[in-house]
Amino acid sequence: MRKPDVAYVNGKVYTVDPNFSVATAFCLSDDRFVAVGTDEEIRALCTPETRVVDLHGQVVLPGLIDSHLHINNTGAMKLELNVVAKQRREIVDMVAQAYQTIRPGEWIVGRGWLNDEWPDSSFPTKEELDAVAPDVPVYLKRACGHAAWVNSKAFEVVGVTDATPDPVGGEYLRKPDGTLLGVVTDQAQDPFNKAIPPYNKEQLQKIVLLAQESFFAAGLTTVHDAGTAEEWIQAWEELYQRRELKLRIYASMRVIGRPSYEELLHGSMEYFKKGLRIGMYGNRLTARAYKISGDGSLGARSAWMLDDYDDRPGHKGNGKWTDEQLYNVLYQARRAGFQIWYHAIGDAANRQCLNTYERLLRELPDPDARLRIEHAQIIAPQDIPRFKKLGVIPTHQTVFLRTDKKVADTRLGPQRIKGAYAWRTLIDQGNVVPNGTDSPVESYNPFLSMYCAVTRMDERGQPEGGWYPQEAMTREEALRSYTVWGAYAGFEEHLKGSIEAGKLADFVVIDRDYLACPAEEIKDIQVLQTVVGGETVYQRG
Repeated sequence: MRKPDVAYVNGKVYTVDPNFSVATAFCLSDDRFVAVGTDEEIRALCTPETRVVDLHGQVVLPGLIDSHLHINNTGAMKLELNVVAKQRREIVDMVAQAYQTIRPGEWIVGRGWLNDEWPDSSFPTKEELDAVAPDVPVYLKRACGHAAWVNSKAFEVVGVTDATPDPVGGEYLRKPDGTLLGVVTDQAQDPFNKAIPPYNKEQLQKIVLLAQESFFAAGLTTVHDAGTAEEWIQAWEELYQRRELKLRIYASMRVIGRPSYEELLHGSMEYFKKGLRIGMYGNRLTARAYKISGDGSLGARSAWMLDDYDDRPGHKGNGKWTDEQLYNVLYQARRAGFQIWYHAIGDAANRQCLNTYERLLRELPDPDARLRIEHAQIIAPQDIPRFKKLGVIPTHQTVFLRTDKKVADTRLGPQRIKGAYAWRTLIDQGNVVPNGTDSPVESYNPFLSMYCAVTRMDERGQPEGGWYPQEAMTREEALRSYTVWGAYAGFEEHLKGSIEAGKLADFVVIDRDYLACPAEEIKDIQVLQTVVGGETVYQRG
């Protein structure tokens, strides 16, 4: 046993080990936990050189793991127009202000609008933006990222007109007279994504450091990046080498944007040739996953459904790939050894993915593939048992409940809703359910997400008693969803996810007792200290 460099005593330590043990003390050597136990047991291991920290009864949790978010998009929110929680008129005013300082060749870019929160929840129009930015292209992503509000100049720049047909897997939403409305969904975003100037390396580095600062303050020590480009990895590596980037990142490589099938296959093969990269920079950067999206979002009505939307007859959403196209790409990913993440919101997308995974596992057997379905949000009830049978991991973002509950019943109807947001059902059938936020789609605050998991209510306590409360998680399960289950989803359960001897010394100190405080206080928990590999990376002032 290594001699401890530092010991933490007089705390309440939720270890999240297999027995969910509670300790009072632990000690570290270099970047690892050495021992966990009582104050007496840990003090007995100390040498005169060991630094002893008195926790004064404070609660300690393992370092938290967000199993699905977007690092670049989260950091970029500090550089672009942040229109989260803004009303329609406020957003137009923000665009007008940005128009005053825009430079030639630039776009006005932003993210975060949510029409479901507006008094008039209809989709916005290009004319509203044209009035304040007539000759500069504007591109504002909806909070979900699966739709964007654009102006006439943006349509002009990318060459989309009233006569342009919808691409497979996306829509140019239109007015009753057939003219362009000003909102584009999923694959229809592709021309705009290609036209907007990309961030350079220095900007990418600034963005990830801004994101890191936010994540550490929230108690996140590991994040699973849900769609990573190779140029981002290269920018991050320089920061790891300079020891400026300390966040642990589990990356899923993705062909960025809304690619055609040919572009998807070509770009993906480049990743597969590059191969897996595991445990780089002291277990801070791993790229062993590959992500592909199969549909859109419920809010944008682009999630791919088996049957028509209840509130839009004749429309089933947007499936992106044929069965054979999907199989061809994912077969190559499995041959290269990549873990697969598949974005599936609607029940049709989930079924297509499960069918493809079943075929892949039959042809390329692997007892520990840990294939993932990201979101697994609306599942046909008969398909739910297939997750456990196939060993497929359903990752959820329980914080979605706070906004999705406003539209889900209307979109889905009383029968389909039974297979939606089915956390309890999935857990009871033996699945691990890693949790995340999809930031910046929702706040990256893990305690807000755990609150939603436990209460099935939004931050205002609505609906009273919870929305379909029979599907709630217990507090212990919600904490596991942000620790050991997230570690398992990244093949890292031997390294992180619990406070146990030999694991990486990642932990957070919080201001109240997560397991004992009133349920409504879970969302209000504040992080006092965040430690990564034994190094304090955040201390609340």
